[in-house]
Amino acid sequence: MALVSSYEGFIFDYGGVLVLQQTDEELACMADIAGVPRESFNELYWSDRLDYDKGLLTAAEYWQALATRGAGGILTQQQIEDLVALDSQSWMHFDEVMWSWIGQLRGAGKRVAMLSNMPRELGEAIKLSTDKLALFDQVTLSYEVRAVKPEPAIYEHCLEGIGTAPDQTLFLDDKIANVQGAELLGIRAMQFLDRDDILLKLRS
Repeated sequence: MALVSSYEGFIFDYGGVLVLQQTDEELACMADIAGVPRESFNELYWSDRLDYDKGLLTAAEYWQALATRGAGGILTQQQIEDLVALDSQSWMHFDEVMWSWIGQLRGAGKRVAMLSNMPRELGEAIKLSTDKLALFDQVTLSYEVRAVKPEPAIYEHCLEGIGTAPDQTLFLDDKIANVQGAELLGIRAMQFLDRDDILLKLRS
């Protein structure tokens, strides 16, 4: 029996699981717009990201703080808008193999959910420009619930929505801290590092 049969519900992270990681070119372009050194951009990008994802910072506050720490610069409104647009686009390279598998899971009667840390600007861009979120029985986004992984509240919100027991639910996320956060609540979880390897393990 395939391992996938052991679960009634499947919860998917977004970035790095359902979409590909940002490219070096995209990161370099954002660094240039923000006026910060390319070699330090990635660290700056993530340093306040959870507060941005949680809705504690606006896009302007997030990007201005990044620019200030990186080079002491002041961003124009146009620069902020360009950064928001490029940032959102950089997280929309969909892995169609994964989206096809979600459709197969639903066809097999499984419950599926998406659980993601993401800022409002990205979440609203996905809703406006795609119909991807319609595939899920439950979508839990950090900016909407004011909680981020690995905080218990965001997993609990998603579990309530998907309606499956923790031990009957598999969570896939590329970050080990988020996997561990799920496991603390009794959710089955796997770190998603290689898509083909994960699908092979679950389908075999």
